[in-house]
Amino acid sequence: MTERLCVVGYDLGEEPMAFLRKEFPEFSFLSYKRFEKVPDDILEKAEVLMNYGDKSQIAPAKNVKFIHTVSAGVDGYIDEVNRCHGEKLPVSNGAGVYFDAVGEHVIALLMAVLHGIVPSVKNMEKKQWPGVPMLGNVYGKTAAVLGTGDIGNNAGRILKAMGAKVLGYKLHPCEAFEPYDAIYTGENGLNELLPQADFVLVCLPGSPFTKDLLNAKKIARMKDGVVLVNIGRGSIVNTEALMEGLKNGHIAAAGLDVTDPEPLPENHPLWDCPNLLITPHISGLGASKMKHAQWFAENFHAYLEGKELPGAVNREMKY
Repeated sequence: MTERLCVVGYDLGEEPMAFLRKEFPEFSFLSYKRFEKVPDDILEKAEVLMNYGDKSQIAPAKNVKFIHTVSAGVDGYIDEVNRCHGEKLPVSNGAGVYFDAVGEHVIALLMAVLHGIVPSVKNMEKKQWPGVPMLGNVYGKTAAVLGTGDIGNNAGRILKAMGAKVLGYKLHPCEAFEPYDAIYTGENGLNELLPQADFVLVCLPGSPFTKDLLNAKKIARMKDGVVLVNIGRGSIVNTEALMEGLKNGHIAAAGLDVTDPEPLPENHPLWDCPNLLITPHISGLGASKMKHAQWFAENFHAYLEGKELPGAVNREMKY
């Protein structure tokens, strides 16, 4: 009997891997850490590939029949799959797994810049006790959540519980739903939404439809003193316009888990912008490894049964 091989290029840990081996006894599982090099001859034998958006593993997996990427964002990744294996190869992603971890990171970045945590940490390093400027509270403010998927919805629920008015933006029109007081869509909707918001939280995926969405003109429409948080993709917010807004004070503060370019080069001027907190694209690392394994298993079963993948990637939208 020919061995059926699943290569996992992501360090799930012992318990999730034991769960997968029990769930799919007809498969052999080989597990590698997130940045570990998987030998090409191993990838060539794989029927199934699970990894964390590592495009270098796609071409060597010449006989792969199903791919699951742990990453929620697949812009660039899905293009490489299409190039190497065509557009009919089933591909699912980790969307839906990150709502708690990344949604909470949105709030952490917002609260850190609002409440002076960044300058306070710098003062600790110098063993100093100067006053730290505060930018206010969430209560009674208006938050615009760009991207009303699981991550944005979770961040919105937290802000609603803290007493904020929460407005949503999505690419396709729909009726308002919890936790949003209203939903805006399209360019006209974005133009109407941005001037209302004290906080703009970018929770959209990277795609051709979101690239440079917040350009200089859109940032100019925001309130003076707006606070901006981006955990979607760096390409959604124009970096030059963001830097200008931070320097002239139009943007009071920003928290970024993603940048453009990424990783941010050591000599990039964004590092020196005032009132800015950057985390190195870590917001999703707190997501449950078992939850990753269970979601992969749900899609894996669908592949084996010839059913539609519940987490199938939309190749046009690239998420």
